[in-house]
Amino acid sequence: METKGHLLIADDEEAYLRTIAQLLVLHGFTVDCASSATQAREMLEQKRYDVLVSDIQMPGLPILDLVRQIPALNGGLPVVLMTGHPSMDTALEAMGNAVLAYLVKPVQSQELVMHIQTGVRLRKVQALALESSNRLQTWADEMKAIEADIRSAPASMGVMPLGGLVGLVLGNLASSTLELKQLLDLALQANPGQGVCGIRECPRLGLYQEAIRSGMETLEHTKSAFKSKELGDLRKKFADLLKGTADTSVS
Repeated sequence: METKGHLLIADDEEAYLRTIAQLLVLHGFTVDCASSATQAREMLEQKRYDVLVSDIQMPGLPILDLVRQIPALNGGLPVVLMTGHPSMDTALEAMGNAVLAYLVKPVQSQELVMHIQTGVRLRKVQALALESSNRLQTWADEMKAIEADIRSAPASMGVMPLGGLVGLVLGNLASSTLELKQLLDLALQANPGQGVCGIRECPRLGLYQEAIRSGMETLEHTKSAFKSKELGDLRKKFADLLKGTADTSVS
């Protein structure tokens, strides 16, 4: 049976670790387990994973130090963090390290699986994008070599005109460019419900809402003094944006 993704689960609570691992195996994932941050780091150095699901505070490394090392250990690896002790500091740092999700224990199994599925899709997009990028570079190098060969070949050899060969290569380049665009669209659609903050209960959401609300109030107070269609349109945009942030907040 084909796996839905290869996951690394890191948590120093043995019972919780095994429970989460068994749950994810039942959902079709291949799962490796680490009981410390040090062990997780060693495993990340040895294997390629699709998603890391990790507790924030574990023995072996300072809090979130494992996440900070991800770019060097396994670049682009999606990370889902879990914690029984949420704090503004860890949430903000998680945001700064592009963590896919910041979940508070006990984690709802459906929510955890949803974020992992998103991470696996993003990992596949990364791999396809890298493959297409490498192919583009190969074609560019081949084009230079072909051009050099044609320029040095005698006219009597009847080699295809340079323009024809360039056309073939440009066709390949155009095809790969379209591939990359489709991959980007796929990445953006991988989690359509996720906005700027990829973390549940984004700590900055209240600040954003307050700034938008203040802007709306200022425009409302000055609308009689400054009658302008542009300012009216701006106020409407603020109202729509504020409604959007309210819709995504968690009650």
